Amino acid sequence: MSTGVRNAHLDVEGPVFPSGEDKDPHLETDEKRAPKQNIPIYNELELVSEDDLSLGSILKGTAARPLTNFEKKAALINGELDKFGMGRYQWCIWFLCGFGYFLDLAWAQGVGLIASAIYQEMNVPSNHWGNIWSCANAGLAVGALSWGILVDIIGRRWAFNLTCLITSVFGLLLAAPKYNYGAICGIYFLASLGLGGNIPIDATIALEFLPQNRRSLVALLSLWQPVGVVVASAVAYGTTAKWRCGSTTLPACNTVPSGAACCSVSSNIGWRYTVIVLGCMTLFIFFLRYFIFKFYESPKFLISKGKEAEAIEVLHKIAKFNKAPPPTLTLEQFQAIDAEAGAVAPTATTKNVLKNFVHSLRHLKGLFNNKLNIFIFVLLAIAYMGDYWSFNLAGSFLPIILLRNNVSNGQDSVTDTYRQYIYVYLPGILGAVLALLTIQLPLVGRKWSLVFSACCQGLAMAMYTQVKTTAGYVGLNALEYLMQTYFNAVLYASAPELFDTTYRGSATGMLSCLGRLAGIVAPFAGEKYVANASSGVLWLGAGGIWLAAFVMVFLPVEMRNRQMF
Repeated sequence: MSTGVRNAHLDVEGPVFPSGEDKDPHLETDEKRAPKQNIPIYNELELVSEDDLSLGSILKGTAARPLTNFEKKAALINGELDKFGMGRYQWCIWFLCGFGYFLDLAWAQGVGLIASAIYQEMNVPSNHWGNIWSCANAGLAVGALSWGILVDIIGRRWAFNLTCLITSVFGLLLAAPKYNYGAICGIYFLASLGLGGNIPIDATIALEFLPQNRRSLVALLSLWQPVGVVVASAVAYGTTAKWRCGSTTLPACNTVPSGAACCSVSSNIGWRYTVIVLGCMTLFIFFLRYFIFKFYESPKFLISKGKEAEAIEVLHKIAKFNKAPPPTLTLEQFQAIDAEAGAVAPTATTKNVLKNFVHSLRHLKGLFNNKLNIFIFVLLAIAYMGDYWSFNLAGSFLPIILLRNNVSNGQDSVTDTYRQYIYVYLPGILGAVLALLTIQLPLVGRKWSLVFSACCQGLAMAMYTQVKTTAGYVGLNALEYLMQTYFNAVLYASAPELFDTTYRGSATGMLSCLGRLAGIVAPFAGEKYVANASSGVLWLGAGGIWLAAFVMVFLPVEMRNRQMF
């Protein structure tokens, strides 16, 4: 696990140092005197002998626990990846994982923009408008949990490809139903099953292939989310806005006599073009991942399953792809770690599929087998739920509150509407860049970046209560989204770092699922405030993200100077 060592120094034919640190000059003399060895030695490994969960270490982010055998082996893998640097393979991984982030919000924005056209064409009563979003959030929650667990069982490679394939297939099918809103909701639920796994899986994969001193690039993956929003808005502008029923008051054709003026499939075809374009984009990303790029299984996942020879083979393949010198890691080095601890190396099981699957679920106990793991998981769970709670309250009720306060949403024309989407969402790219910069600052790091961005996001929501003009609406929306992207960029990058490879996908999947569930519940909690014409719902949303900021103060581990296992 990432939290088990303070600035680990592990010799692998010479010492391997944590990211961001220079080689210790005092060791040069020792290296010249002693020949390099082919097995790991630990005279430079700074370990802790027991859990350190004192209040001082929690506030400083230096809490720790003893290192396991697996984590020592993972440190050897880190050493080889650090030698490769940010090579061609690593850049391909970063871009392909970024496309997963892109899809996450591209689909949410795209479906949001076509929803009104669907409601009109299919004669959906207003009290059922939320069904599609309930189905989407349920699919995202189930997808995050399921894929999070599966990625630690079946491996990163299959999960990486199948999420995109599922989303593309069911995304394209969204264009098929006629006058059947229930089918639309059901198909979008199935598409969301794939979408829900994207961010937990993609962040996990990026972390496990990037060198230690480039892990901060995982936070930069979040810049693809606002790009996805802008691209989806552009697609909808060129399709849904262009080919839709001429009047928003035209009734659905299945509700009027034959021959009467109505909103028909042919006159409202634009929204179908939108989902077809998004579906083709998703299918193209799957094509890139599966057919163009050769994705190798994560070496750390392989050693967690006892496949150490395969892990070394993958390192050799990556070196060949990068045109870099081959790795020097050997099986003897792994065996020496087991011998030193008196342990038996894990081996891959040969049970039948069902028994093997059930046996694989045993990895989940590692998530809760010590106090530090549990403490970190609980804090992050509160942060995820506070984040999604706040976001969904704003999305559900902000337009209603602004309308009651006679604030124009800038929707005087379609052009104004889409221009404002750019004003609001494009600054999100700056949020991801801010995350990249601040998590590397010595006095800020991941922990205080989370606290600062969450506080600012809550402040922007609270200030909505004072909005009186369209400019204020757009400006605060942009600030809120910038800080939301900033917070999410750090959160999505930091959460996987804090967990061991063995259960990293499961942990992040469960956290994402809890967040999605909070997002489903949030609108129901805010209904009474809206019914009473109160802006208290904004304070409820601000309170959720401020709670996340408060608990992050106690995040016990700062990963800036630590190895990630």
